[in-house]
Amino acid sequence: MNIDIAYKKFQDFKRNTVLFNDKMSEADTRSKYLDKIFIDILGWNEENIEREGYVKPGYFDYEISTSQYRFVVEAKKISINFKLPIKGKTVKLRTIYSSNKDVLDQIRDYIQKRNIAYGIVSNGKQFIIARYINTDGSDWLDNEAYFFDGLEKIDNCFIEFYNLFSYESVIQNGRIKLIKDEIIGKHLIENKLLRKKTDEVVRNEFSDILVSIIGQIFSEIYETNDLNDYEKLEKCYVNSDDVRTSNSKLGILFEDEPPSFDSRIRPVKNTKHTQNQITDEIQKPLGPIPEPVIIIGSKGAGKTTFIKYFTEITLDKKLIQERPVLYFDFRNYTKQQILDTTGIYSTIFKKLISNYSNLKLSQINILKTIYFKEIKELEGGIWSLYKDNQNKLNEKLSDFLEKKTDDTVNHLKSISEYLLKFHRKRLTVIIDNADQLDDESQKELFLIAQSLRKSLKSLVVLSLREGYFYKWKNRPPFDAYQSNVFHITAPSYSEILKKRIDYVINNFDFRKINTEHKNKHLKLTSETFKNFFISLSKTLFSKINSEILEFLEETSYPNIREGLDNFNAFLSSGHTQITDYITSDSYNIPIWEFIQSIALESQYYYKSEFSRINNILNPALDNKNHFTKIRLLFYLFYQAETHSFKSFFESTESILELFLKAGYSKNIIINELTDLLRFKLIETKSNQSDIEILLEINENSEIKITQSGIYYLNKLLPRLHYLDLVLQDTPIFDEYFFERLKDTFPEVGNNGKRDLGQRLINVTTFLEYLQKMEWYDHSKNELNYGHKAFDINIIEFIKANGFDIDTKRIEKVVR
Repeated sequence: MNIDIAYKKFQDFKRNTVLFNDKMSEADTRSKYLDKIFIDILGWNEENIEREGYVKPGYFDYEISTSQYRFVVEAKKISINFKLPIKGKTVKLRTIYSSNKDVLDQIRDYIQKRNIAYGIVSNGKQFIIARYINTDGSDWLDNEAYFFDGLEKIDNCFIEFYNLFSYESVIQNGRIKLIKDEIIGKHLIENKLLRKKTDEVVRNEFSDILVSIIGQIFSEIYETNDLNDYEKLEKCYVNSDDVRTSNSKLGILFEDEPPSFDSRIRPVKNTKHTQNQITDEIQKPLGPIPEPVIIIGSKGAGKTTFIKYFTEITLDKKLIQERPVLYFDFRNYTKQQILDTTGIYSTIFKKLISNYSNLKLSQINILKTIYFKEIKELEGGIWSLYKDNQNKLNEKLSDFLEKKTDDTVNHLKSISEYLLKFHRKRLTVIIDNADQLDDESQKELFLIAQSLRKSLKSLVVLSLREGYFYKWKNRPPFDAYQSNVFHITAPSYSEILKKRIDYVINNFDFRKINTEHKNKHLKLTSETFKNFFISLSKTLFSKINSEILEFLEETSYPNIREGLDNFNAFLSSGHTQITDYITSDSYNIPIWEFIQSIALESQYYYKSEFSRINNILNPALDNKNHFTKIRLLFYLFYQAETHSFKSFFESTESILELFLKAGYSKNIIINELTDLLRFKLIETKSNQSDIEILLEINENSEIKITQSGIYYLNKLLPRLHYLDLVLQDTPIFDEYFFERLKDTFPEVGNNGKRDLGQRLINVTTFLEYLQKMEWYDHSKNELNYGHKAFDINIIEFIKANGFDIDTKRIEKVVR
């Protein structure tokens, strides 16, 4: 059904309908008029309509519902005429109340008993549509009502009539949209009286030392300018050996698979196998110009580190001499520099001269060999005039070679031909981090890569994120060339972290520090700091405390860089009790302290907009349902489970079909999915979250839940420490509960801490609020859509999967 078809059907109905007859009963009104209007014209299905339901005392005529939204239709006999204004479309209920008291009181009574808000009164020709119950304390009689006084009025205003309560419009808007009312919830964090809400926590006293270590070790390793960097790369590098993580109970999903969207991508995950295959490409016999090699990998998976390790440590040194490797990192190049082709050739030339000085490419005898043919032609031609004048001949030769070397582009071509012909050497040019540039620069760089390949007869290696490769693979200029594509699988995050902590323990000398802590004077030596990292290693890698490692791995993998950033945030957060950890022989860092440290960093209170921890209870734009994201995640989780957690992508179209049937509006589902994509709790087949573009979901998208989405759903959502954070920035749509939460919300004290007992009371109250809100949401059970995502009781799930255990633990601590 759409509005054009609906209007045509309305015209047929108006033309063919039985004339109004005062003797018609209420049942006649329903069967001959309202059934036709709601089903044939407005597009409602029988499954959406419940007729003559019982409310004590009496029966309502219709209750029309989606899973999230319901309204009552009260039918009156045609002989009962409503008294309505002569002009206009809207009127306050107060204005028409006394003249239509009986029918308005009756529908309001039914609505109150059904615990809903909206209703329609109709005698088959007149319609009054209004909200009859308010929850904000305002008088319901001050609400605006829409009215249509007769079929002619409906005909003249059919667009408004259809847009108010057709099936299509209610599904689209999620409700009868009488007015464009804003959905406003109150936030605890916005309380004007809240102390320190704009202040920053003083960072721990050892942050300067730790920041230095973070910069050197717990970040991407791509510099190898000196021996220390080379050693760090060699000792900290981790191969990917087809090993799935052992921490995840759903390990079959928790792996970085080569994407299947292009047949050119080699289905190899083992790092050494990938290295061997790329080595084969590099050492191919001279002859035809080799096809470009494209190295792809997800964002933060370690493409740069792989390339640096491969070219500087793994690749045979003899082969490097036979196939001179020239590496270029384009992350710091400007657009202007990329457009300067001559400048890029000049940079390649300088690096070739510098890195391969043994080739002596600047010496006069080598230059004479490079340009031997042209020099011979000149000597037999115009230079023959100077054959008896060696000085003049040398001068001419010097001018000739100077012009040749000044023409960088052609000079580099000539050098390449010389190396191929006389030394059997072919250049290998590696272009890294092209995906850090804007779209136009990436296109330009790919064209330059092809130019280098053809003009220098070289092998060109280009690294890209998976998302960008997916985006460009069938578009100019990428589709003009064949390429060999290799996928870099992210290594185990836990192995990376362990290697780097071990490197700090074995290679760092810390300066001594004198400080005060808990009224004690402390002298901290280098050995003390090493012990801290030893304790940290035990905390992370012992079975008892694997929760922290589980969080780090499952919320970031395969983005290793993001996982390291989260670990860095913990080390430098003002909430991290570094002194306690350093001065204790057996301090185990609990997961709630770790989560708080990275969620708040330098803030006293949680604000989802700035936090590394996402709030999945925060509704998207135009939504006031706290559970939509959660039900979408449950749906995608169950779908993945059905397909044994293989790389199965669900179409957004099918998700919309099911969720619209269950009563959600299209706009809200799209907005919620977009939020989940931005949070990286779902991913698209096109790897949108992998590239620097505005993330969006549409009906053609194909999506699946990520490991991070599973972790949030099953591990983080049910935990008290998560709810304690997100309640601070979750909109509260109930005034009574907002006041209770505000009254029990513990502010930070002078020591920056919040009272634990009060926090428990506050979170428990928040769960009561969510219980009430889920009661409204859970009406979809009545419609029995047969999918667990709609049937699951989320509050019971939260309580059973961690909250109740956390509550008992904190109650014990408080006692």
